[in-house]
Amino acid sequence: MHIFRFVFFSLLVSLGGCSADTPQEENRIGESAAPEVLNAEFAPGLPWLNVERPLTFKDLNGKVVILDFWTYGCINCIHVLADLKKLEKKYGDQLLVIGVHTPKFDNEKNLETLRSIAIRYGVDHPIVNDIDSLLARYYGMRAWPTRVIIDPAGEVLGKVTGEGRYDLFDQKIAELLETHKAILNPAPIPIKLEREGASTSLLAAPGKITVSNEYIAISDSLHNRILLSDHQGNILHVIGGETAGSQDGEFHLAKFDTPQGLVFSEKGIYVADTGNHQIRYIDLTKETVTTVAGDGTLERKRSGSFDALSIGLASPWGLAIEKDQLYIAMAGSHQIWLFDTTTKKIGPYAGSGHEGIDDGSLERSTFSQPSGLSIQGDWLYVADSEDSAVRRIHRRDLHVETVVGTGLFDFGDRDGTLDQAKLQHVLGIAAVDENRLLIADTYNHKIKSIDLKEGSVETILGDGKPGILSTVDGQLLLNEPGGLTILNDKVLVADTNNNRIVSYDLSTKQAEVLAFKAGR
Repeated sequence: MHIFRFVFFSLLVSLGGCSADTPQEENRIGESAAPEVLNAEFAPGLPWLNVERPLTFKDLNGKVVILDFWTYGCINCIHVLADLKKLEKKYGDQLLVIGVHTPKFDNEKNLETLRSIAIRYGVDHPIVNDIDSLLARYYGMRAWPTRVIIDPAGEVLGKVTGEGRYDLFDQKIAELLETHKAILNPAPIPIKLEREGASTSLLAAPGKITVSNEYIAISDSLHNRILLSDHQGNILHVIGGETAGSQDGEFHLAKFDTPQGLVFSEKGIYVADTGNHQIRYIDLTKETVTTVAGDGTLERKRSGSFDALSIGLASPWGLAIEKDQLYIAMAGSHQIWLFDTTTKKIGPYAGSGHEGIDDGSLERSTFSQPSGLSIQGDWLYVADSEDSAVRRIHRRDLHVETVVGTGLFDFGDRDGTLDQAKLQHVLGIAAVDENRLLIADTYNHKIKSIDLKEGSVETILGDGKPGILSTVDGQLLLNEPGGLTILNDKVLVADTNNNRIVSYDLSTKQAEVLAFKAGR
């Protein structure tokens, strides 16, 4: 049996919690259990993805192993995937990465959804769904993301909490391969990728949607492109290609990487190009795409104003605009940023950069992976996903308030008064008027209405379970809706995991799938 011994090297250090500077206790998952919990073997019955059969510790013999403890809704965990992919490409079968998916939210335990996520983020290494946190407790994991490194002889060398530190891992892997070259096992493990059986559709994990007087724009996120149609669903332009990249130019030459937030300006569309950590601009007159903010690197500038193309951004996810002021939900730094489209300056607008749900001044307030924005009058409304909250910023008085939500680990599915309602990982928000908001309560698979005057939350679409069509009453169901927008008396919903757009009529309370077809 491959017995693992714990030898904690000082080289591997703890970096913090869900982001590189967040205290671990804010993302705790439970106290460490005794090593006897797993008896040096993966627990039987744990569900696996991307493999032909469940792995055993025998498969780990002779390889450098990284156990990546993650949960798929955490933006910092998503950032880690990029570093792991680089390491896997560099070291091949000498390195074995195992994604130990340790769900934070109830909804994240769903294996079929995790299968879709593996395809969406291009995860090609084995994934084990650690639903009850058995592996997490065994290895003392207390924060997302955490990576544990194991040498080819089976010694657990230590763990790194938080994202980053690619160079540290690169150096250590090279050192371990040299030290243990006599026992290395270059044989590949039995991989069977989930994406090999994936079906094709016009839309693939559409993340966000927005409208103008003429058009509908959709971020076709998994296809790395933007679709532009008229209000009847006639597709007018496909902007970008299915291969991820960062390339400006004419519509057919442009490339994006998992784009999310969209907002129309007078003559074009601003795009939160999330995977590239950039803001792009689609000029509808010239039919070109240009980069207007972000140098393509993942970066966290916490204060100040910068030339927009001179610095990196951190997974911009949602957008809202008024005149020349573009507000950006910077999910990766837990902040709201502001881009002046005239001066081309960019910088943090609200949020200290620490993860939390603190109200107050712009500088001292905290957010938790903000992912959707909407402007109504003096208020900027925020879908704050990781604390399952709706927040708002008064743009004149410059202060932050919480509308619904209480904390990072306070979530559920409860309608009612604002102080009693519970949400689960909200990604989308749209203000109907000064008294009413609509939200994509993503992990509850619902669209909900918030009445600010009455102080209440009410479900208007979805039954709380992921689905396509109800077998009870034939009503349309949702599967992790990511974005929504208002078109006249209808709500258009990016029904992300169902790969479709749903239209819900606020007057008749009827929902239908919006059909798209080739236009002129």
